[in-house]
Amino acid sequence: MSWWTNYPWRMVQTNFRETDMADVDAQRFAQDLADFGATVVTLNAGGILASYPSKLPFHTVSSYLTGSSLKEMIEACHAKGIKVIARMDFSKIPYAVYEKHPEWAFITAEGKIIEQNGFVQTCQNSEYQQEKVIEILQEMLNTHPFDGVYCNMSGFIATDYNEKIHGFCTCENCRKGFKAATGMDVPQKMDMRDPAMMRYMGFQSAAGGKLRAKMNMAIKAINPEIALDKVDYLRTESHTAIGEPIWVYSASSNSRITSGAKRTLVSDNASVDFMGFRYRESSVSPGVLELRQWQNLAHSGSTSVYIMGRLDNHRDLSVFAGTRNVFQFHKQNEDMIMGLTSAAEVLLVSKSRQGRYDPEQYGWVRTLSASHIPFDEVRANGVTEAALQGKKVVILADASDLNADACTLLDTFAQNGGTVISSGDSGVRGKADTLKCLGVEKVTGKKIVKSTVFTVKGNDRTVFVRSCISPVIAAGDEITEAEYAEGITKYMHTEPEPRLGPPEVCYPTEESEDPGITVYACGSGKGIFIPWKCGSFYHAEGYTNTLNFMQDVLFGLCGLKDMGQRLHPTVELVYSQKEGKKVISLINTSGYFGNSFFEPVEMRGIILEVPGNFCSAEALNGGSVSMITKEDCTEVHLDVLKNFEMIVLHETD
Repeated sequence: MSWWTNYPWRMVQTNFRETDMADVDAQRFAQDLADFGATVVTLNAGGILASYPSKLPFHTVSSYLTGSSLKEMIEACHAKGIKVIARMDFSKIPYAVYEKHPEWAFITAEGKIIEQNGFVQTCQNSEYQQEKVIEILQEMLNTHPFDGVYCNMSGFIATDYNEKIHGFCTCENCRKGFKAATGMDVPQKMDMRDPAMMRYMGFQSAAGGKLRAKMNMAIKAINPEIALDKVDYLRTESHTAIGEPIWVYSASSNSRITSGAKRTLVSDNASVDFMGFRYRESSVSPGVLELRQWQNLAHSGSTSVYIMGRLDNHRDLSVFAGTRNVFQFHKQNEDMIMGLTSAAEVLLVSKSRQGRYDPEQYGWVRTLSASHIPFDEVRANGVTEAALQGKKVVILADASDLNADACTLLDTFAQNGGTVISSGDSGVRGKADTLKCLGVEKVTGKKIVKSTVFTVKGNDRTVFVRSCISPVIAAGDEITEAEYAEGITKYMHTEPEPRLGPPEVCYPTEESEDPGITVYACGSGKGIFIPWKCGSFYHAEGYTNTLNFMQDVLFGLCGLKDMGQRLHPTVELVYSQKEGKKVISLINTSGYFGNSFFEPVEMRGIILEVPGNFCSAEALNGGSVSMITKEDCTEVHLDVLKNFEMIVLHETD
């Protein structure tokens, strides 16, 4: 069994500036980590600059190695029971190295290098990354007893620290490699309509995959017990950068996706302490760091924080107290936390190819969280039999890149009694990747709309109970027009575009039979098709009637149970399990206001309805809990929720 298997993962990533090595004290460094509650630390080792006396001529040694040595730091951490991961960054080389080896550089389409502050971007197809990197890893790992390796900024980095996009590499190595692989020339500009562009992106992606495999093989040959990012653990980031919209469920979503329902892969979702590239020494609000650690803990059983410098010389200490509290809670309750798996019966699927922002996914995450429906998340390329195990409902949030195999699995899932919900372009794009369970025979077009609405009336009212309060549902910007299979059930009529003004003539003049949602019986299950992006509209605008509609789909059409009918929508509910126990984690996000994070509002008199019966219950974070056993559920009463609570329900004595 490898050291990271069932390991209580509490990570502190310390991004050293080169000056941090000048006066570092190994014993103090290790003791600070131990006092914080850390069990793993990531620290700078090599690549851009070597934090040890490298003998390789192309591996520039830092001129600030006057404090404790890197080896002494590793040994001091090991003495405290802390595992040490080497942070490597091979994306850049000092300009002096570039001058000797200009063929190692990333070259833009304009024939220029990318240089900032004396460092030059390298190409993954260069001799440096293909061969010299392996020599660096071998030298470092044969002289220093690291427990893991994390490679920062791996891949073809096309942006600089000013976030300027430089496009793709066109160095001689890339030109020759692409020509040999495809017979094509490297495209001259980033034009997605150019067939060569898509081929070139695939070529670069494949080159990156081969290089990672080569590096991993070299590392594991030195010691198979060295943990590797993307192999033995998976590092992601939750950050709050200047100019980017805040995503309050960032850590929850990252942890759900990386750890999986069975939590078989270690999730290291680093909550970033600083305000992006612009303000590396200014900490974000304490509330957001603490909230993200509770989200990490509840969804993946791990915690992870990412700071600049060291714990002892960090200038802004504002976030430390709350984050340390979560680390200490994890430490005190690690026997309970370790080994938990998800008890969710809902799976949310989003695009495989995703940038930093996916409004359809975000809208569904917000709806499920506000509705206290436990759920797991995967990308479209993660739809497998294992991911579907134990699920009753699968939601496809504009997962337009579902492949044919995933569609077959989902059709079988519906045939066997499951419910599949599709919004956006999920499963309706073509013959090979079309879901039969939806009853959508043909997509005939996309209608761009401005004021079109769906109306709830007649028989709709028996299913869309919440929507009856506000029965005119805004459709957003686009509606999918389709031909449907015989026997499909249509809900909600469409009122086409009214006149926008003057107000005296702003009223509907007709109504079409185009539905706002359809349900199709498939075997013993069903497919639900929503021909508009309700998640995107809800995330963008936040209107209650959109939320009411989505909740009617979940509770009315899918028959899901509301475990927290009397729980405030700003409380996130996570449902986990291990042998003989069910565990409910409550994360209080009420401190999020506008774009700020404050202390959450205390909530009292909380009542939950949990399926099944239990013999006893306990709250692990200061609350007092009691139970009332009912015929089909257990009513769980919690006296107070501050920032977080974990309630353990014992099925047997």
